[in-house]
Amino acid sequence: MKSHSFIHSLALKLPIAVVFVSVAIAFVNAFIGYREFKNLFEGQYEKQSHQLAYIALSYLDGDKIVDYANGAPADEDWYVTNEMLSYLTELGELAFISVVVLAPEPYNARTYVFNTVNTQVDKRYKAYEVGHVESLEKKSAAYKERLARVVELEIGYSDYAYTKSGGHVTTAIPVKNSDGNPVAILSVVKPMSEVLELRERYLHSTIVASFVFMLLFVAIALFAIISRIVRPILFISEETSHFAEHKGELSGLLQKIKNKDELGLLARSVEKMSADMLRYIGELTTMTAEKERISAELDVATQIQADMLPRIFPPYADLPEVELFATMDPAKEVGGDFYDFFRVDDDHFAVVVGDVSGKGVPASLFMVVAKTLLKNAGLHGEDMADIFTQVNNQLCEGNDAGLFVTCWMGILTVSTGELRFANAGHTMPILYHDGAFTYLNSKPNLMLAAMQGMPYTEHTIHLERGDRLFIYTDGVTEATDEKNQLYGEDRLLSAIRKTDGLSCKARLEYIRGDIDAFVRQAPQFDDITMLEMSLKKLNLMQTKIFDATEENMDAVNDFIHACLPKNCPDGLVHKIDLAVEEIYINIAHYSGSEKAEILCSLSDDPVQVAITFKDSGKQFNPLAKDDPDITLSAEERDIGGLGIFLTKKFMDEVTYEYTDGKNILMIKKTLTV
Repeated sequence: MKSHSFIHSLALKLPIAVVFVSVAIAFVNAFIGYREFKNLFEGQYEKQSHQLAYIALSYLDGDKIVDYANGAPADEDWYVTNEMLSYLTELGELAFISVVVLAPEPYNARTYVFNTVNTQVDKRYKAYEVGHVESLEKKSAAYKERLARVVELEIGYSDYAYTKSGGHVTTAIPVKNSDGNPVAILSVVKPMSEVLELRERYLHSTIVASFVFMLLFVAIALFAIISRIVRPILFISEETSHFAEHKGELSGLLQKIKNKDELGLLARSVEKMSADMLRYIGELTTMTAEKERISAELDVATQIQADMLPRIFPPYADLPEVELFATMDPAKEVGGDFYDFFRVDDDHFAVVVGDVSGKGVPASLFMVVAKTLLKNAGLHGEDMADIFTQVNNQLCEGNDAGLFVTCWMGILTVSTGELRFANAGHTMPILYHDGAFTYLNSKPNLMLAAMQGMPYTEHTIHLERGDRLFIYTDGVTEATDEKNQLYGEDRLLSAIRKTDGLSCKARLEYIRGDIDAFVRQAPQFDDITMLEMSLKKLNLMQTKIFDATEENMDAVNDFIHACLPKNCPDGLVHKIDLAVEEIYINIAHYSGSEKAEILCSLSDDPVQVAITFKDSGKQFNPLAKDDPDITLSAEERDIGGLGIFLTKKFMDEVTYEYTDGKNILMIKKTLTV
């Protein structure tokens, strides 16, 4: 801010405000004084007019007034009374005294009985003779109401009127007859001839003196304000502007302020602030550079951590059986939560979700180690108890920081739906099975890295087509709103039940939206990680090797029946049995192979069974032979070929190949269940 603009905003506005307030006070003081003077002045006149009115009332005979008003001529009593009223009018310096009788309601006329006028006091009035009738139709309703109150309620009144030449007070009282009833109105008009003179005297003395005093006060006040307030403030303002423009340096202008009051204290404080600010700027410059360096490193760490977590969904194009989606939102730049998923082999798929104790960089570094060890162990072993035992011992080595990891890890056998898992102190996942969401309860073991040599337990469940597994960290259930209430397991289960039919990604987005709606503006205190895996379909596959003998035919049938759905129609089972028997007996009788390997796989989209027969006998393709002519009689047909013909008729697909010294024959049949 420039100094001249500050002068315009303060050095002028503050004096103008002082002048304005002083003038307002002077006006208010003059107005109050004049009003009190006027009230006192009017009170004196009202008192005099009342006294004169009651003196005039003592001259009147109320019983005769009505007669005069009704047309009785003026007699000696009237003249005596009129003379006395005239004398009182001159003596009291009244404008006039009148005695009138009102016409009946609505009081549109009045009849004068007495009317004494003092023309020396006021030449505007003229005297009316006895019996003169004056119309009141043009008078205001308020005027006639005042007259009516005098004769009806016997309430007198005093009224003040002011003109350019002065003013007067009119006092009206009721005139009563001998019975005490009001019959007429006595009015006394007293001019206030001193009004103009007294008002001029008041204006030229009291008001002028007030404003002279006000001007003197304003001059003194402005001098004091400008010298003791405005000038120091201008100096402080000028110096603070210099302070801002020159990075905390001062010009020395504050040395001119000698005040011992708050402004002097402010000036000394600004000087101290300047010295502190210069020191702080130096420290801040160093700290800012260091903070920018750390921030840049944290940005790199954040990106590295994000890159470590798999973010390609669906995870494997050649694994359509599994649908999966996962998210991790750290509470700080880097977090301690992690998730991972990977293929152990063609038939095994691993998922893991973990939460390292603590926050920030230490937790993120420990997370990297834990995630790496878990994946390495998972790729080289299938027993979950052994995997956790091995990783726990490795993490305990050199863990001087005392960090630990809660972890849930499972390995899914894709062909069978078998899921083997272990829980190291982690939250319970939510399982969707048979159309219902429930917590997958299992007794958790101790968290990883807490104590070396701890045993861990493997659990097993079987997933079916459409089953889902929702795995998360405690940042979900322990999300806190503004009232310090937890999101909780019940609210999570209630929310996830509303997502039936959604994809994995849509479900996680819905849950995160529900958490955000719950916590509102409350800050996020913990990392939030969620992973959902859905088993879209099953490709069940079982393999068994039999001695290629006819005696094992029943065992072969039992093996095939175990692979088929329990509700497979009997007709389909019978056709499959005939085809299996034809192929197996041919291997046992004619291939010359000692062993027969049978592979049975069952897919569910569509439901289809595929049975593969492998033997190491001599190469023979049964499909190469022409189909028999079934139109001929049994005696006319060539021997053989009918069994493989029926197999092709009963099955949807029959294929043969000779690979690596083995005959491989496969049959497929779509099942209607």
